[in-house]
Amino acid sequence: MNFAVSLAPHAIADVIIDGENLNSALVAAGLAWHYKRYSDDETLARAERDARAASLGLWSDPRHVAPWDWRKLSKDERDKLR
Repeated sequence: MNFAVSLAPHAIADVIIDGENLNSALVAAGLAWHYKRYSDDETLARAERDARAASLGLWSDPRHVAPWDWRKLSKDERDKLR
């Protein structure tokens, strides 16, 4: 397993397992978000677009909420989405 880590302003890592980029695999399966604020990786952007278009993983739920948006919601707003 290899890690490539950036510590500014947050720790961001590429996780490579047996030569496969886990980040890309998770985003492509709709199991993770491409956090564009800290990444301009076009591979991840494309993987997310494709997963969205195919309604894979979290994109199959019409009520999906990005983690950075979820944290801004009030408790009542979050409870309505659960």
